[in-house]
Amino acid sequence: MGFKEKLKEHLKDKLSEEELSVLPRGFQTLGKIIILKLNPKLNEKKKEIGGACLELFPKIKSIYLNRGRIVGSFREPEKIELIVGENNPIVKHKEHDVIYRFDITKIMFSKGNLNERKYLATLVKSGEVIVDMFAGIGYFSLPIAKHSNVERIYSIELNPESYKYLEENIKLNHLEQKVVPIKGDCKVEVVKFSESGIRADRIIMGVFPAPKDYIEEALSLVKDKGTMFHYEGVVEKNNFTALFEEFKEIALNKGYNCELNSHRFVKSYGPYLYHTVLDIFVLKN
Repeated sequence: MGFKEKLKEHLKDKLSEEELSVLPRGFQTLGKIIILKLNPKLNEKKKEIGGACLELFPKIKSIYLNRGRIVGSFREPEKIELIVGENNPIVKHKEHDVIYRFDITKIMFSKGNLNERKYLATLVKSGEVIVDMFAGIGYFSLPIAKHSNVERIYSIELNPESYKYLEENIKLNHLEQKVVPIKGDCKVEVVKFSESGIRADRIIMGVFPAPKDYIEEALSLVKDKGTMFHYEGVVEKNNFTALFEEFKEIALNKGYNCELNSHRFVKSYGPYLYHTVLDIFVLKN
C-alpha cells in the first residue's frame, strides 16, 4: 500500500471524499523530519494530516509544511512551517556516507540531486585540485572529499547561513585536510585564486539559474593541460545544446576552446523543463 493509500485509510473519517482524493502521494524525509507539500484544499486539515503521518512513521519527530518556492539570490526556502511535533528544524541528514547538518527553514536541500552528488565524486581523479563555486553547505564538496583521493577542494559560499553549516559539516565529516571553506563572492574569490597562482583540474558551477555571469572569472583558473567544468542550468527537453553554446561563446571570446564531453538530465524542473548538467572540457588556445 502506497503512502497516499495509507493516509486515506488513517483519515477516511476526518476528511471528505474530495479532500481524500488530493492527499499527497509522497513526501521528503530529512533526518527525523517529514516535509509535506499540500494541495491548498487541504490547508484547514493540515494538523490532521500531520498527526496521521506521525502515527504512520513512529521514528519521525516532526512534520513540516512546505508552502512556497526557493527564492532569492541565496536560494532560500520561501516558507516552511511546523505542522505537528517537535519544533526543531535543524537536521542531520546522512547520504552516501556523508552527514549534512542544516536548518530546513533556511537551507535548500534537494533529494532529487542525490544521484548527481554521488556521480560527481566518481569522476574525480587522484590528486585533483577542485574549485566548488556556490558550494552551499557542501553538497558536492563533501561527497567528493569523502569518496575520492582529491588533493584539495576550495569551497566558496557567500550566504552566511550556508557558510556556517559548510564549516560545521567539514568538521562533522572530518574533512578539514581536504576541504578549504571560503566565505565570499565567487566572482571575486576565483580572481584572487588566479592572481595567487591557483589553477583547478575541475570547477563545479552548480547553481540556478545557470551562472553565465561567472564564466569569465572561472576561466582564469584553467590549467595548461585543460580543466573540466560542471555547468548546470535549466533547459527545455532535448535543448541542452543552447546551454553549451552560452558557455562556449564566452569561452571563445576569452581565447579558450571548449568540448562538450557529456550531459545528463538530473530531474524534472517543471513542465518540459529539466535540471541539466554539462561536463565541458576547456583548454586555453
